Amino acid sequence: MASRWNVMQNKPKKKRRTSLDLYEFCTFIVFVTLGSIGLMILLKLPSGTFDHVSDERNGIIGLGFLLSGLALIKFDTSARRRANEKFDYDLAEYELIRTKFLEMEAAKLELQKEYSIQYMSNGGNTIVVDPGEIESKKDNESEEDSDSAEE
Repeated sequence: MASRWNVMQNKPKKKRRTSLDLYEFCTFIVFVTLGSIGLMILLKLPSGTFDHVSDERNGIIGLGFLLSGLALIKFDTSARRRANEKFDYDLAEYELIRTKFLEMEAAKLELQKEYSIQYMSNGGNTIVVDPGEIESKKDNESEEDSDSAEE
């Protein structure tokens, strides 16, 4: 798995809003239910199901429908605000990560340039060895020596 610093990250995408929360879903269900009941009351379906409902209950259903609609609008605006804040945060973090990545790439290119200049200054005849390789070879030789001494 790649580290987050050694690969270029994708730029964050701006979304209209964040994902639907549970309270938004519940409010939406209440909104649709009250809207459906209100529509059936207004149409006065011939089945007689809603004929016994009084005008006071009709008003309560209508008021509940309006309040849940207003709550949905408020929840949507807060979800859009949260999406904007998340995008701004992700964009700032992306800029930081991208800057670090570019600095690391520049440092890596400088090291490669130094090794190639060192190689070219030796006339191309001498092999330039990385100091890390010399240390690992010494460690391997010392391990082999200790293994042969044990036998």
